[in-house]
Amino acid sequence: MTRTLLIITTSALFLFSCGKQIEEHLTGEWKLNVSYKKELFGRDYFQTGYEDGVFTFFESGAATYVNGQDTLSGYWKSDFYTRWQYDNDEDYGSGRLKYLEIYVADFNRNKVINWRFDNFNFKDNWKRIKAVEFSIGRDRYYEFVEP
Repeated sequence: MTRTLLIITTSALFLFSCGKQIEEHLTGEWKLNVSYKKELFGRDYFQTGYEDGVFTFFESGAATYVNGQDTLSGYWKSDFYTRWQYDNDEDYGSGRLKYLEIYVADFNRNKVINWRFDNFNFKDNWKRIKAVEFSIGRDRYYEFVEP
């Protein structure tokens, strides 16, 4: 009985220690690949001006954006939150989402990136991030890839 309990406890600790947190998957380098607004019959692609550089997210929460001319520094953060959905003052329920906030700036060059994505998911075996900013009628999607 004691041995069985020891095996179960050890197995549980091993399984829980193998799971990575969101932050562990986000740390590293990411390049903005594409951005678009979802429409009724397709996508409306747009340029942000930040497709040429690389975002780096550090474990400490620090972040940088570097392209050929600019280096912007700041922070990033991410966590889960509950989003309630309502219709005609009736509660439809809730969903658990992940937000991602990126704030980097270079005040000397008057450049600031201040993005707060309302939800994001990892795609292609953690190699791509698909983030969304919710907006009435036209949600904006941003896809980041490993450079």
